[in-house]
Amino acid sequence: MHFTISHELDAPLDAVELAVLSPDLGPRLATRVASLESVVTVEHALRDGELLRVLRFQASAPLPIFRSYPVAKDAMSWEERSTYRLSDHASTWQVSPKEQWRSYFRSAGTYRLERLPQGRTRRRVDGDIQIRLNLLGPLVERLALAEVQRTYDAEADTLRELIRA
Repeated sequence: MHFTISHELDAPLDAVELAVLSPDLGPRLATRVASLESVVTVEHALRDGELLRVLRFQASAPLPIFRSYPVAKDAMSWEERSTYRLSDHASTWQVSPKEQWRSYFRSAGTYRLERLPQGRTRRRVDGDIQIRLNLLGPLVERLALAEVQRTYDAEADTLRELIRA
């Protein structure tokens, strides 16, 4: 399932980019998303105009459809690895669940900042999410996408907070 999530921020691209590059982004995001128990920065390295960032997410509970099933805690944990390029204000990202769950889940995409008139910035995320489960796959994809939307909405709020700081 393909998705696009876009937010417009009332700040110039340079200020938004500094917030995107902040090592505080992941931990602050965790405080804004009820379904996340934690977001830990595993790697945050800026070299040669590129930021390599690895964030480890731990969900606080499984998706609602799985609440009555015994879901292993590590099935609700994943890492997001992204490489942000200062030269084009964009990154590529990939989500990796724990090894034993990778055959069921795949997600990757791009993240881009675009300069808008009047000193504003658009943050656009394009991605694909694929969940391979017999019969339930498409339903679980839609539920997961709703969580992804909530997370990127919270990230936009976190960016606004970091810009004001």
